[in-house]
Amino acid sequence: MHNPDKENQKTPSDRTDEKQDDSLSALWQAQPVTAINLEKVKANLSSERKKQRCYMVMDSLMVFPAIYILAKYWGNMSLVAQLMFVFMLATSLPLLVYQLWLRRVAAFYKDSQTADHLMQLTKQVKNNVKIAFMTKHSTWVAVVFGFAFILERYFLGDLAPEKVIKLIIVISSMSIGMLIWYVWAHKRQKRFERQLKTLEAMAQQH
Repeated sequence: MHNPDKENQKTPSDRTDEKQDDSLSALWQAQPVTAINLEKVKANLSSERKKQRCYMVMDSLMVFPAIYILAKYWGNMSLVAQLMFVFMLATSLPLLVYQLWLRRVAAFYKDSQTADHLMQLTKQVKNNVKIAFMTKHSTWVAVVFGFAFILERYFLGDLAPEKVIKLIIVISSMSIGMLIWYVWAHKRQKRFERQLKTLEAMAQQH
């Protein structure tokens, strides 16, 4: 039975995700068994290309703040803190390269390269699932490193107790932000998984 109260309780984010899912579902269901509207698939792929290029730029720029902090405060850090930051940077750079590699399918797609737009869009959505998974789990890793840095500062005696409290407040606030980010990335992963199933079903009908 349809429950109007439950329908009204949906958030704007939920409605947006549903509209994006419905657009692909409607595209699939509207096609005859023997024909897929490649023009609409091509339009979706073109939109995905623009988004992936923007994401690649933003992903790359996020590395610079960490490099700046490392360069500016390197001399004031203890050996343990230096090792922590170097480890974070050494692990984040390969992940960045891998993430950029996953975005390449749509970002560098050209119409002249292939006529199979549906296959290219399916590949990119499959990669989007992996990217969302990585984004989701990067949140709790960031929180762990944040608290590890506080403990390092505290036990080495480089911070007064009142400054430690301030740092805890900052990290706690960051943790709340990371929790929101985790939920967002999880929903994004599930949405891409639904899109992938729809595209794969479309491919079977093609």
